[in-house]
Amino acid sequence: MKNIFILIIINLSILSCKGPTPEPGSEQIKSPDGALIIKFTDDKLEANPSITLSNNDVIAISYTIKKSLDGTRPVKMAVFVTESPETRGILLLDNVKLKDVDEQTKSLELSLPEVGVEIFRNFYIDITDSKGKISRKNVRILPTGAEQIISWSNINLGVQASNTNPRFSSATGDVYSTCDLDSNLNFVDITYANIGSPSIKPTFLSNPRRVALGLGVTVSDKICTNVSVVGGTPTFYAPINVPIEFGTVNDLFLKGIAVPTTTQDIVIEAGKIYMFQNTRITKDWKTVTRKGVIKINSINNFTSPTVGTIAAGLVNFDVKVQR
Repeated sequence: MKNIFILIIINLSILSCKGPTPEPGSEQIKSPDGALIIKFTDDKLEANPSITLSNNDVIAISYTIKKSLDGTRPVKMAVFVTESPETRGILLLDNVKLKDVDEQTKSLELSLPEVGVEIFRNFYIDITDSKGKISRKNVRILPTGAEQIISWSNINLGVQASNTNPRFSSATGDVYSTCDLDSNLNFVDITYANIGSPSIKPTFLSNPRRVALGLGVTVSDKICTNVSVVGGTPTFYAPINVPIEFGTVNDLFLKGIAVPTTTQDIVIEAGKIYMFQNTRITKDWKTVTRKGVIKINSINNFTSPTVGTIAAGLVNFDVKVQR
């Protein structure tokens, strides 16, 4: 009986010595085993997957997801940030449903947990496919004390009758195709159209303003039909009202401009610079207001010889916007 009692004490002692509780998210990350094809839409980010961010900045990225070579398609997405690429880290988003299609563009906008001055963080996206396997895309987050801006050059948008799409996101740099509009419409903040009759003017306008001006509530192309384009981000435009050297624009300059939040459309001219502002709520419920400037490089319109109105056309421009 005495020996049995000692054995029980030893067993209880072993059970009670579990060691320290692991830190949340410190468990080892599962290696990706899927074969989905994931690529950033920004070629610079694809070549060098790193983004410099301050604590006040928001990460905004966009990527294409293609089915694997065996035909497996994406199902859902989860997003993490970690201090070590070997650990799971902090779950930012989970069970984000993806389209059951061969190819899609997905834009993402999130604030991150506060970034330590000396710590390089890793932001990664896990996409689960229909076989339960995971494909992964990583971005290195490089901390800085200075707030950053986003720059895009040589952007082309088309008017209503053009084969070039008219909707752009200043946060991700994407000109969205018809098939991708319904899942990314909130990111659209700059659109292009010819407005007016009989005098037609090249115009920048927010996506909600398009509907208000009767430009239609659905769009179609050869692949996708009757895609809803109702909604998007209200964006306000105005002529630049301060001296500006476009190449030197930084966050401090953008922070100092005052954009009236009254007009969601503006007639534009080649060679001029315009300012804009919009506010969005990120997936993690952070309200982000961004100000930016647009430099119009060229406007090329084709006028129909039979009816005398602009039948097609492009605007080419550069953008700088707060991150």
